[in-house]
Amino acid sequence: MKYRDNICKFISDQSEESLKTTAFVLETDLNRISNEKVLKDNALHIVISGRGTLVTDAVKKQLKPGYVFFTFADESYKVEDAKDMAYMYINFSGSRSDELFKRFGITPSSCVFEGHEGLLSLWQSAIVMANTKNSDLISEGVLLYTLGEMTPFEKNKEQELMGAVLKYVQNNFSDCELSLAGLAQKLGYNEKYLSRIFKDDMKVNFSAYLTNLRIQHAIFLIEQGVTAVKNIAILSGYKDPFYFSKVFKAVVGKSPREYMKK
Repeated sequence: MKYRDNICKFISDQSEESLKTTAFVLETDLNRISNEKVLKDNALHIVISGRGTLVTDAVKKQLKPGYVFFTFADESYKVEDAKDMAYMYINFSGSRSDELFKRFGITPSSCVFEGHEGLLSLWQSAIVMANTKNSDLISEGVLLYTLGEMTPFEKNKEQELMGAVLKYVQNNFSDCELSLAGLAQKLGYNEKYLSRIFKDDMKVNFSAYLTNLRIQHAIFLIEQGVTAVKNIAILSGYKDPFYFSKVFKAVVGKSPREYMKK
């Protein structure tokens, strides 16, 4: 997906804290992405679209959508061979930063982590909701949630299956034919069994989860300047724009047109 404009939301000055976020940014400008830069704070990035190669003094790693990478205060980095790339990042500082780096094994030579496509909708929704009154809370929440999602744990069979289900849904929610029955058949599991473990793990049924994911993406498209309801519907997984508008209003409380006017 291509984005129309950069988004940069600065965090209002806070008192000295053990962990403080200072900016929440969606970067789409290929010139800025490709140029060498040095940030005064640490930063957690997630690749939204496109490809490129992260280059620092310690690593040279390929980047793809769903890759998370860290850069460090006062250390230079750049992204080479960036193609249609967009990424988001949160700047952070404070005494807790070193403890978090140590806890999660993050070092200048181990700073790129793949397989986090499931976080994309969270980041996209969060930056849209962030404003001058809540951006510190939202950005810190996204930062800590992302780190928590990276926590290693012993997976059992159902956890591995749920990981595969969530990854597939995150990557294919815009497919209007996506359904629990089709997904169960694709993965080789009974639909009722898959429905049960999904609800047990996510505390919501598959249909409600998929609807929320699609509507949050529709909101993000509107915030990015997409105004054709038919296009928003198709890009969000609905082939019928009238049904999409009905679902959107049920979830958001306003029709897509009313939301745009807001």
